[in-house]
Amino acid sequence: MAYAPKVPPMPSDFSDVAHLLRRSGFGGTRSEIETLAAMDWTELVDHLLDISDNPPVTQGVPNLDEDSTSWSDRYVGMTHFWFERARTVPKPVQEKMALFWHGLLCSGLDKVNKHYLMFDQIQLFRSGGMGDIVELYQAMALQPAMLIYLDNKDNRKRSPNENFARELMELFTLGQGHYTEDDVQAAARAWTGHGLNRWDAVPREYVFDPDQHDNELKTFMGITNNWNGPEIITHILLGPKQRAAAEFISTKMWSFFAYPNPEAGVVGDLADALIAGGMRADALLRAIFLHPNFRSPKAKNALVRSPIEFTVAALRHAGLSSSDIDPQWYVGEMGQSMYDPPNVSGWKQNGYWISSSAMWAKARFASNLRWRAYENELLADSPDLEISDSVTRALDTFGVFDASDRTLASLNNFVTTERSSSQWAEPPGLIFLSLLTPEFQLA
Repeated sequence: MAYAPKVPPMPSDFSDVAHLLRRSGFGGTRSEIETLAAMDWTELVDHLLDISDNPPVTQGVPNLDEDSTSWSDRYVGMTHFWFERARTVPKPVQEKMALFWHGLLCSGLDKVNKHYLMFDQIQLFRSGGMGDIVELYQAMALQPAMLIYLDNKDNRKRSPNENFARELMELFTLGQGHYTEDDVQAAARAWTGHGLNRWDAVPREYVFDPDQHDNELKTFMGITNNWNGPEIITHILLGPKQRAAAEFISTKMWSFFAYPNPEAGVVGDLADALIAGGMRADALLRAIFLHPNFRSPKAKNALVRSPIEFTVAALRHAGLSSSDIDPQWYVGEMGQSMYDPPNVSGWKQNGYWISSSAMWAKARFASNLRWRAYENELLADSPDLEISDSVTRALDTFGVFDASDRTLASLNNFVTTERSSSQWAEPPGLIFLSLLTPEFQLA
């Protein structure tokens, strides 16, 4: 047998790797990107999707006990936990996926009104969000947060409540046009009796009350059976509607990680991969990152960072912790309160984050961050560098590697002006302005 030399891996493009780190996480440093760029693209994607070296999701969980903490203490604790995991875990794609599911399978603190229940829901998305989607949906449906948020705790055989059954099909799995009102009614009857223990119980927990469950025959999607709630999810995701569900979920995930409104061909490719991968989220995510359109110019310029993404990226690049800044109050002003989507449809994208009020909130956050970073001597030696080098290094620090001529000119003018008067404001000014560049706003 002839000797076949081992073909060395084809290095990945620097800008592609930077793009992948922004979308799979919250950005990378130049040294991180250069190290990862030595890998072949497929090897790199598999490396970033391997979350086995992330700390357990139970590590460092906050105290959310209502008897020993205040409302504010609980909210600060659960938000800081998420910011810190997102900022520090080796593979932040786990946190990015938790954010994706939080925006798709929505519950909100405003209605759920229990911090520990909302925290438990995100913990589910964190621990199971990259695994079997059927298992994830089954667990989500029986979590107290969802049972409260979409009213299935009040779904009884004598007065069926259709909220959860409807949103399960319309917003979570299929979209309009793939089910009928009769299907909603049948599904609602199937979910009767799936509720909670007493309203004053601590903790609130899922219970099934057989006396409140409709055991009569129901016709769901053309099949007459004594349907039970979990069987509805299994039928949608693994039965005759599987293709439609796979396309729906693929569209949602591609829109979150690549660009909105994917082409039919892209959706078809992703749905194929999801079904072939056993309806696993990591199989779909791998197909997204390996798809050639993911590295296209369209994809690289398609998404504005959400306030949570913006804030985590800023903390990460500045080397600051959430306790340094208390970012939970700022992201709410920017339009994205953690653990509290605006409604069951979740957060929208791009233009939803662009407003004068959101920009002022970002500026207030950036102003606070610059002084904390300045205290830590970030960019402290900027006045010792050439003007262009000072600007380039500042942008580089915040993961902006391909700034426009306009951005470069603006920052060069700022440094030139500062050096003609007093040099002390140059480092904090560059931190502040780097965070507010158009380039840093892009995911």
